[in-house]
Amino acid sequence: MNERVLVVDDDPLVVDLFVNVLEDAGYRVEGVFCGKDAIERLTAAQFDILLADVKMPGVDGLEVLRQAKFLDPEIAAVVITGHGTLEMAIKSIQLGAEGFVLKPTDVEDLLAIVAHAVEKRRLIRENIRLKAFLPLFEVTKRLASEVDLGELNKLALDFAVQETGADGGAVLLRDETCPGHLMVAAVRGMHPDIARAITVQEAEDPIGRVLHSGAGCLLAADEGSLGAVADWAGAVWELCVPLSIGDRVLGVLDVWGTQRQDLTEDHLPLLSTLAGQLAVTRENALLYQHMESMVEERTRELRRAQERLLRSERLAAIGQLAASVAHELRHPLGVMRQSTYFLSLKLADADEKVKKHLRILEQEIGASDKIITDLMDFSRVHRPTLTEVDIETLLDQTLASIEVPAEVKMVRTRAKKLPHIWADGQQLQQAFRNLIVNACQSMPEGGMLYISTAREGKYLEVAFRDTGMGIPPEHLERIFEPLFTTKERGIGLGLAICQGIVERHRGTIEVESLVGQGTTFTVRLPIFIPETESE
Repeated sequence: MNERVLVVDDDPLVVDLFVNVLEDAGYRVEGVFCGKDAIERLTAAQFDILLADVKMPGVDGLEVLRQAKFLDPEIAAVVITGHGTLEMAIKSIQLGAEGFVLKPTDVEDLLAIVAHAVEKRRLIRENIRLKAFLPLFEVTKRLASEVDLGELNKLALDFAVQETGADGGAVLLRDETCPGHLMVAAVRGMHPDIARAITVQEAEDPIGRVLHSGAGCLLAADEGSLGAVADWAGAVWELCVPLSIGDRVLGVLDVWGTQRQDLTEDHLPLLSTLAGQLAVTRENALLYQHMESMVEERTRELRRAQERLLRSERLAAIGQLAASVAHELRHPLGVMRQSTYFLSLKLADADEKVKKHLRILEQEIGASDKIITDLMDFSRVHRPTLTEVDIETLLDQTLASIEVPAEVKMVRTRAKKLPHIWADGQQLQQAFRNLIVNACQSMPEGGMLYISTAREGKYLEVAFRDTGMGIPPEHLERIFEPLFTTKERGIGLGLAICQGIVERHRGTIEVESLVGQGTTFTVRLPIFIPETESE
C-alpha cells in the first residue's frame, strides 16, 4: 500500500484525525485546511485519493472535486460531510465521487470507504490498461509480419506516440560503430535530419540510466534534465523504456510531451511491453535477413558451380570436336591452299573476275583455318610462360600485326611510367588481338577505337572502347560463354579465349555496353605475380 491521499477540511481536528488514521493504515497522507490550498496541491503533485469536506468557506468541496477530476480523471474522490442530503449526493456522484464519509466518523468505516475507493480506482485503471493493450495486440501482429528494420521502428514508434498522447518520440539504438553513443533510428515530432544531428552519449544523457538499469522511467523537466532529443524538442516530460532481450539492451523507446498535465507513469507497462516486442521482432528480422543472405550466397555458389560444370562439359566437347576437326579438315585445307596458290601462279594473266574468285577462295580457306586454330587454342590450356613485359610495347606490337580498317580511326592514350608486369607476351597479344578485331567488326561502317592504359592500385588496366553497335543487355552475361555468338560467321570462341588467357594471368576482364553507343572491354592485370601462382 503506497497510495497518496490528500485530506481537505476546514476543521483542523478532522484533518489531524484522518491523517493519523490513514498513515497508521499505510497511506501517504497530506492535509490542508481550505479548498484553494487543495487545488494548488492537486496541481503541483499527483494524488491517488482525495477526501474533501463539502462545506468550506471560499472554495467548497464540490469545486475541489471538480478541479481534481479535471486534473486527473482517475483520482478516487471521497466526500466528507456532516449534512448529508440527496441533492448533495447527486452532485457529488455526478462529479465522480466514489463514496461518502459522515462526520462524526467511525475509524473502521473511514478505512473501509477509503479501501473501497482505492479498489475501485484500481479496477478502473486496470480496465483502462486492458483497453490500451488491445491495440497492442494488433500492432504486435503487424510487427511480427514486418522484416524491414526501418519500418519496424516507425511502426512501433507511431503506436507509442498515438497511445500515450505524446507530442513526439524516438527509437534510439546503441551505435555499434561508435561505442558509448546512441543513434536515432526513428523519430516523430521532429525533422529526422535534426534528430540525427543531435549527439546522444550514454554516460551523459539522462536516458543512459534506462540503458544501464534496464527499467523504464519517467523524466520531468522541473525535477531534472531530460534526454537530449526530448530536450531539444522543448518537452517538459518524457517516458523512456529499454529495448532489451534478456540481459542485452539494444536501445530505448522514448516518448515526450510539452504539457504538464500530460505527465503520467501509467503508460510505462504498455510501452515496456511494446519495447520488448520491438526488440524481439528486430532480432527475428535480423536473423531472417542473415538467413536470406546465406541462402542467396549459397544460391550464387551453386549457380557458379553449375556454370563451371557446364563450362567444363563444353570444354570437353570442344576438345573432342577440335581433335576430330583438326584431323579431318587440316589436311584438305592444306591441299586447297596449295592448289589456290598454284592456280594464282598459273592464272597470273587471267582477267580480274578470275583473280577475284581466287582471292575469295584464299579468304575462306584462311577463315576456316582460323576456326580450327581457335578450337585447338581453346581446347589446349597453355600455362603462361612469364617474362617481364612492357604493356605499351606489347600493345604496339599487337597493333602492328593487325590490319585495322581504314574507316576505323584509332586513338591511343598512354599512361605515364607504367611498371612492367610478369606475363606471357604471346598469350596477351592473342587476347588483345581478339578484342581489337572484335571492336573493328562491330563498326562495319567505321567509327572510333580508343585504347588506353592506366594504373589502378596493384593492377594495370588496358581498356578497348569502340563506338560500334553495342551489345544487347540480354547477351552481356553470355558473351564469354564458349560457342555463344551473335555473328553470322564464327563459332563464339574469341572472347572465351580472351577470358581464359586473362584469368590464367590472375587478372579480370569486364565489359560495359550500350546498344547504339558502343562497348568497352577492360582488362586488369596484376603488376606482380609470384611465380608459384602461375603454375
